[in-house]
Amino acid sequence: MNTTFNTLTKSLVFFVILDFFMFFVLEVIFWMQPFVYNILLEMFNNPPKTLDFSMHALVLKKLFINQGFYNLFFAFGGLAGLYYLNKNKAVGYALTALVCFSAVGAGIVLAITSKAYILAFFQAVPAAIALAKVYPLFKNELNQLN
Repeated sequence: MNTTFNTLTKSLVFFVILDFFMFFVLEVIFWMQPFVYNILLEMFNNPPKTLDFSMHALVLKKLFINQGFYNLFFAFGGLAGLYYLNKNKAVGYALTALVCFSAVGAGIVLAITSKAYILAFFQAVPAAIALAKVYPLFKNELNQLN
């Protein structure tokens, strides 16, 4: 078993962080752009025919802002995890594991509740691989503390 936080693991964690940050940007900054809400509403929601996409986007705007900030906070959690790997490995591994676990869960929920299967795959699979690599490192650090 590889017991180091190697380049592949770090790259996967960076990808997870970037994914969270990208959705923050889409949901908070660019949500009301037709190009963004047309694609995302079609994939995620498919609003009723009586409500066009622009009106549906306006109705959901505050919800997406809230959701976008959740994504930003997870991205910050991942960055904090990477930072703490140099200060306190147990804290760093715990934060990165939590962020990866959250991305896996969000990807599964996305796949179950929408037609965004490709997005769900790219959210969940890299995070699952990173989590599988980080969790044993976290357990090892906890065992060394005891």
